[in-house]
Amino acid sequence: MFLKNLQLINFRNYSALDLAFDVRPTILVGNNAVGKSNLLESIYVLSTTKSPRAENEDELIKSGERITRIEGNLEEGGDPTQLLITLSKSQDLPAGRQDFKKRVQVNGVNRRVVDYVGNFPVILFSPVDINMVTGSPALRRWHLDLSLVQVDVAYKRSLTLYEQVLTSRNKVLKRIKDGQGQMDELDYWTNELVKDGDVVSSARKAFLEAMNNFKSPLGNFKFNYHQSLLSRDRLYEYSSREIAAGVTLIGPHRDDFTVEQDGRDLSHFGSRGEQRTATLAFKLATLEYMALTLDQRPMLLLDDVFSELDGDHRKHVLEIVGRQQTIMATVELENIPKSFLKQARILKVENGKII
Repeated sequence: MFLKNLQLINFRNYSALDLAFDVRPTILVGNNAVGKSNLLESIYVLSTTKSPRAENEDELIKSGERITRIEGNLEEGGDPTQLLITLSKSQDLPAGRQDFKKRVQVNGVNRRVVDYVGNFPVILFSPVDINMVTGSPALRRWHLDLSLVQVDVAYKRSLTLYEQVLTSRNKVLKRIKDGQGQMDELDYWTNELVKDGDVVSSARKAFLEAMNNFKSPLGNFKFNYHQSLLSRDRLYEYSSREIAAGVTLIGPHRDDFTVEQDGRDLSHFGSRGEQRTATLAFKLATLEYMALTLDQRPMLLLDDVFSELDGDHRKHVLEIVGRQQTIMATVELENIPKSFLKQARILKVENGKII
């Protein structure tokens, strides 16, 4: 899969952008806060419909505007594919609320997000991804999910159903807590939760085992899955506590994983450099996992990847860069070998424009 062209309208600090790509690695160079990371983010949103940085998706719409468009034209084996994501917000509603809408299309046909994701697999490494090591369990699950939904259709569907069933089951628990529901109302939702939860947990376990089997020159890292075991018997054991809390207390929505190096949990005992390198190793292992699973290499996006790597690690990353379409962002070119720069396409970014 090759991204031939990217068009942006009112995305972050880009009023309009129409950028073509070729087979060479692309390097975006420019000062901080000029739009390099925004451009990489737009491609990741085009792939997954999710932003790795925005707390609210309306942040992606350029200040003062009410709509943004991200369009990508892809090619695979000579077959073209057009992807389009439109985000829009209406005029202010009463009480200060806004109506925010997202629409996704493939070749001009509206799709559900669950059916859209997977058309354009992408791996992104950026400085904020260190939260995979240092952040909350929810952030680590986010990294897992956005990797797996791009390659595993069964996982994608089961995760969507699990989240829907979890919401319904929690509503029933809240009704029982308030004296408005009965225990037998939980049976259907419990059965569905266990069924879909099994698919989610099994895929996460297999994925992290695969991560541990990839040997990385970046270091000897281990990703340990901490599964919140889900079964009918365990849910029965937790029933009184769940009713008191009004929420489901066990299951994949409580899963976590830790990152270790030489037996040390890097979230507590790792330097920032080790945490950053572990995150990069995870991303590059995910790249290889997706390539093997899909029989095609995902696009690779690297934001400020070289700033804390030594020479050997930089060499390893550059060896990987040439294996698939890659876009890199950097403040300066000094850390990149001249021999590589000669093979790359270098674009200067200034204030939301490509110079």
